[in-house]
Amino acid sequence: MNAQDIQRMAVIGAGTMGAGLALSFAVAGIEARLFDISPRQLEVGRERIAKALALFQQEGVVSPEQARAVPGLIPAYRDRAAALDGAQFVLEAVPEDLALKQRLMAQMQQEAAPGTVLASNTSALYITQIAAQCPRPELVCGMHWWNPPELVPLVEVVKGQRTSEATARLVYELCQRVDRVPIMVKKEAPGFVGNRMQLALFREAMHIVEQGIADPQDVDRAVKHALGFRWSFIGPLETADLGNLDTWHRVASYLFPFLSDAKEPPARLGQLVAQGHLGVQTGQGLYDYTPQEAADKVRRRDLYFLRERRLVKEVSGN
Repeated sequence: MNAQDIQRMAVIGAGTMGAGLALSFAVAGIEARLFDISPRQLEVGRERIAKALALFQQEGVVSPEQARAVPGLIPAYRDRAAALDGAQFVLEAVPEDLALKQRLMAQMQQEAAPGTVLASNTSALYITQIAAQCPRPELVCGMHWWNPPELVPLVEVVKGQRTSEATARLVYELCQRVDRVPIMVKKEAPGFVGNRMQLALFREAMHIVEQGIADPQDVDRAVKHALGFRWSFIGPLETADLGNLDTWHRVASYLFPFLSDAKEPPARLGQLVAQGHLGVQTGQGLYDYTPQEAADKVRRRDLYFLRERRLVKEVSGN
């Protein structure tokens, strides 16, 4: 089987990621069965899908006819066996709990048709460990989608030690079919590729704030209006090539000794968590948010991501 043969798939878990994953496949014309044991979670997932589709239609990503048809390609299931019956590809999106994912993947490999590829959406866990209890680990692969998955193009395809080349290639090509930009993570490593870089930048951003060099607002502005502004078209390694490597070598030689090399999370981050200030969901984190401000932030983020994605595709072809 190749990626073009897949007409039916199942998404296991209807949370924030699961709903967006199902929508991503359905927009590409693939039936995406959305399973969850919680009827309330399925309802919330449906609401997220409806809001995203409204934005897609507003921005011309889908036609009115497509917007009406897509929900029919996302049937809801509370019976996992029924959701898996006839599914040609399965993607789990349950919480980041290794024992839970191990148990679930092993059970689903027994329940799904022989030869079915199972993918785990994880941002950090080793695929080799997730597949450890599976009788056919060669059919298990990792997929790290970024939140919100219906908007962010990148998907990290992660090979476990026993993932077959055919499995990894199928998953990679399926990402392309659903209009995503995949990268192949050839060797398991904590955080894969994207999160390693994201956390390195976060560590330095927090270090700058804790050292009193700049306020959080200005740190974020530096990223949004300089680093991030460039990185949406040229990555950090391309940036170095364009800026001349001898210059980057001199700057790195001078600057590296002053950068944070902390091996523990920043103290300020731990203090905020201990105080229950978790960000948007609690109304206070590194910033303060009213409920309306939080909702508006998410709305404007989604609109920006959608328009940015269109622009990047138009200019770079990715």
